[in-house]
Amino acid sequence: MFTFKFLGKDSYTDFGIVVEKRPIIPKAERNIQYVEVPGRSGSLKVDDATYKDILIPIQCGFKDERVPDHADLIKPWLNGGEGSLILSNQPDKYYLAHAADQMDISQEMQVFGKFQVNFRCRPFKYEVDNQEITLIAAGIITNPGSIESEPIILINGDGDITLTINGVDIQLTGVSGSITIDSVLKDAYKGTTLQNSLMNGDFPVLVSGENTISWVGNVTSVQITPNWRWL
Repeated sequence: MFTFKFLGKDSYTDFGIVVEKRPIIPKAERNIQYVEVPGRSGSLKVDDATYKDILIPIQCGFKDERVPDHADLIKPWLNGGEGSLILSNQPDKYYLAHAADQMDISQEMQVFGKFQVNFRCRPFKYEVDNQEITLIAAGIITNPGSIESEPIILINGDGDITLTINGVDIQLTGVSGSITIDSVLKDAYKGTTLQNSLMNGDFPVLVSGENTISWVGNVTSVQITPNWRWL
């Protein structure tokens, strides 16, 4: 039986929701614009290397007739904001999603005998088991995903440090104990204190396949939360 988990709760075991048809999962579209340039034949393709959100519609019913009770519980759950959406046919991956519509489930049940939830998802699937990788010496880590990931890297060390990923240097100046380079937030920090001024270079990505990582300076370890992802 096909089910889904959202915000940590299971559609069937927690709410008795029966998914009537397995949803079709669209592939994320790349953000590309075509610009007409005066005096030029054809259009200019502008590709900013990002992707659009996807919409996953799930058609739902109930396993029994307790419709009013179910609706009162389901509405605040599905309208509870953004969180992980895990589909039962791929339990090791999740989407960052929110219910795109503020639903009146009771009314839909009265009219149609079922309801549909439309999950608006960020373009990628992420690994549920996002295990931290610790390096105490230079090495290679392999990205199993289909696209580059945006890691969170904690560097434990002191002083001036050069971190090199796939031949690209990130210069860190005056590190005291540790610094985190967060490619998701595009910030460097220690605890709750921003330390962007200590960093010179682009926030790194880990390409699909092998990634070489090394450093120069007084570093005891590098801890990487990889955030592997798939299109």
